[in-house]
Amino acid sequence: MTTSSSVTTRLPDGAPAFVAEAERLTNAHDAVGAARVYAADASLELVTDGAVAWHHGRDAVERAWRVVLDAGRSRGLQVTKTVVAVSATTVVNRWEGTFAGGGACRGIESWTFGDEGLVVEHRAESFLVVRPAASWRARVRALLAAPRVAVAFARAERRVRRSGGAR
Repeated sequence: MTTSSSVTTRLPDGAPAFVAEAERLTNAHDAVGAARVYAADASLELVTDGAVAWHHGRDAVERAWRVVLDAGRSRGLQVTKTVVAVSATTVVNRWEGTFAGGGACRGIESWTFGDEGLVVEHRAESFLVVRPAASWRARVRALLAAPRVAVAFARAERRVRRSGGAR
C-alpha cells in the first residue's frame, strides 16, 4: 500500500497488503502515515473499552491517531493484524497486541473504501485489558462496568452448570 493521495486499493487482492501496512504504521506509531489512507471526508469511530469517540475529516482522523499512537508508544504497544473478511469495498481485520512490561490487548477493525480507493469509514473496537472471562479480575471489572448484566451472566452460568449444560 502506498500512502500518497492517489492510493488505489484493489480489493480483495490488496487487503493483506493493506492490513500489513496498517500493522507496520501502528507499530511505528506513525499517525501521519496512517492518516494518508483516509479520504478528505472520512469518518473514524474508535470504541475503546466501551468509550466511543467519532472523528470526521482527515485532519481530525490524524489528530485521533496521534493521541492513540502516542499513548501506544509511551506504553510500548506492538500489534499483529490479521485479515478476517473482505468484500468489494470493505476489509475487516482483527488485531492482538502487547504492552511493554506485560498486558494483552486486542480489537477488530472494519475499513470501508470509496471510489478513489481511500478509506471513507473506519471503525475500530479495542479492548485494552484482556483476561480470561472466569478470572476474578474480569468478573469484578464486569460487575463495576455493568452490574445487572454481570449478575445476569453469573446466574445464567450457574443455571447451565447445575443442569449439566442441557436445556
